[in-house]
Amino acid sequence: MKHLGVVIVLGGLLCVAALTLSRVCEPQELAVYDWLMRTRPSSPTHPDIVIIEISDDTLKSLGRWPLPRQFHITLIKALTESGARMIVFDALFSEPQGIDAEFASAIKESGRVYLASAFRIKPGGLNSDRTHEADEILGAVSEPLKSAAAGIGQVNIFVDGDGKARRVPLWVRHGNRLWPSLGFLAAVECLGYSQEKIIWRSDKVIFNDNKSIPIEPKGVLWVNYPGQWVNTFRHFSYVDVLKAYVAGKSGAQPWLDMSVFKDKICFVGLTAAGTSDLRATPLDTIYPMVGAQASICDSILREAFIKRISPWAKVLLHSAILLFALMICLKCAPLAALIGCGALALGYSAAGWLIFSYRGILPDMFLPLIVVGIVYVVILFRNFFNEARKRQLLEKELEIASAIQRSFLPPDASYAYGVEIRAMLEPAKFVAGDFYDIIALEGSRLGVFIGDVCGKGVSAALIMAQAISFLRVVSQQSLCPAEVLKLLNTRLEGILNGRFVTGQYIIIDAKEGIWEGACAGHPPLILLDSAKDLPEEFLPASGPPLGITGTASYAAVKRRLKAGDKIFMYTDGWTEGRNRKGEEFGVRRLKEALFSLRNESVPVIMSSIAARRSAFEGNAPQHDDLTAILVEFKGTQDK
Repeated sequence: MKHLGVVIVLGGLLCVAALTLSRVCEPQELAVYDWLMRTRPSSPTHPDIVIIEISDDTLKSLGRWPLPRQFHITLIKALTESGARMIVFDALFSEPQGIDAEFASAIKESGRVYLASAFRIKPGGLNSDRTHEADEILGAVSEPLKSAAAGIGQVNIFVDGDGKARRVPLWVRHGNRLWPSLGFLAAVECLGYSQEKIIWRSDKVIFNDNKSIPIEPKGVLWVNYPGQWVNTFRHFSYVDVLKAYVAGKSGAQPWLDMSVFKDKICFVGLTAAGTSDLRATPLDTIYPMVGAQASICDSILREAFIKRISPWAKVLLHSAILLFALMICLKCAPLAALIGCGALALGYSAAGWLIFSYRGILPDMFLPLIVVGIVYVVILFRNFFNEARKRQLLEKELEIASAIQRSFLPPDASYAYGVEIRAMLEPAKFVAGDFYDIIALEGSRLGVFIGDVCGKGVSAALIMAQAISFLRVVSQQSLCPAEVLKLLNTRLEGILNGRFVTGQYIIIDAKEGIWEGACAGHPPLILLDSAKDLPEEFLPASGPPLGITGTASYAAVKRRLKAGDKIFMYTDGWTEGRNRKGEEFGVRRLKEALFSLRNESVPVIMSSIAARRSAFEGNAPQHDDLTAILVEFKGTQDK
């Protein structure tokens, strides 16, 4: 048990590590990644990249896809003569056509045309060099186009479970040859770097000694889409470019200045609605994949990459968040812990957004926030169960304390000296601050005391125990109630520290038929005189409550007793009890209840009056201790 906390923390760290490395939250992390992409500030694309769209207007003017290759020949000539740096076709030319020789000649003559191919990648076909193994070519470039092209790149895209294209394989191996991503190929060729000098690392690809591209261990590159399709890159219609070129050749004034393509990297791809090269991305529900290749080229040229934190770095980060959340929850109260965990989650989210938006670093966002939430809930339940266990232990201790407290009290019934007595005490809590005592004195005398300690609960019960002990000592030192209260006050004044005790003390002399009493700040008792028709309040306070000042003095009052007289002594919990309407039981209702029961026996009176008060309060909670003593004088007699 001593090391249980350490074991639990270590278990939590292992769980976090397992969840991080197993990527069980990958779908949720991708959803958060999409949100980051949508909310980050926009960034300008590389000015040399343009997209020539084979869109709906092109197919409407030139015919259905695939277009006759004569149009591609014209486009190549138009862009070459305009001084385009590169012409990158994101379109498959796998089926031969009759004019392929002329098409190949135009490609070769241009010397800047790059073509696309596609492969079927083996499931789990990751090689040790981070390339992806393909077992079939789905879109091979036909001869003689293959040998005429300046380069050929693959256009494979990995589509995640939600149908969105976020990552691409940087290299695909088929047979003995490596095929780079088309966008990567365009960027490397544009920068003049040699593919032969590329060095692979576990987390990046290094080329030309000083340039590197971050990749994941599985050899994939995150496509850094710079924005939505309509808001990024310069777009030109395929058919408009052809028309402008033909118009210029015929001497007419073209509406499109072909010089805009000078030194540009021109990506040519299919964008028409309903065609096969459309995918969902984090930013668009429909996005032409020629834009993905353009985005890859753009991110390499601008060195603007998305870099995911390495798995073990994430383990350390998530473990630190777990420990920090634990510290907050263990050190703070539940509400403060909730605020602290909320601040931690908000701070982490803000930091994650900032480093992604301005540094391109992609941390896991969902799992750490879940970890914070789970830690808070677990610690909350732990505290709840600990408190419940403590409460159970406390209740057991209080039950013992209640039993001990009741052991200080005299028996519920007493027949002696010609007097019948019944007493009751109902604590508002487990233990009471009210108390009473019945003390045998010399001769035929009997002392009866009732007291009410300021406050309730354990502290009041401790004062009650001390007060009873002192009372039993000082009651033997004097037969005058006023003197006994004075002596008791002196004892209590030094230990109550600002608290006080109200009390009444009467001494009954059964032989003489006389009782004498004194009151210290306590409610008057109620006297049921057998010769009168109304109950009478008697014995008002003749001095302050006990324990307030050591110089207090009290006055005693004597009165004769007749057979059948009853004395009801009580604490203020009886009269101050309220029902659901907020009405007090009050002295009037108490006197009426006692008077209506005056002819009943002492046990019946006590049980009936308690039942009436309980019925008055209904289900309202008991706010104060209830204590009462009923004394009936049977008549003078010897002991």
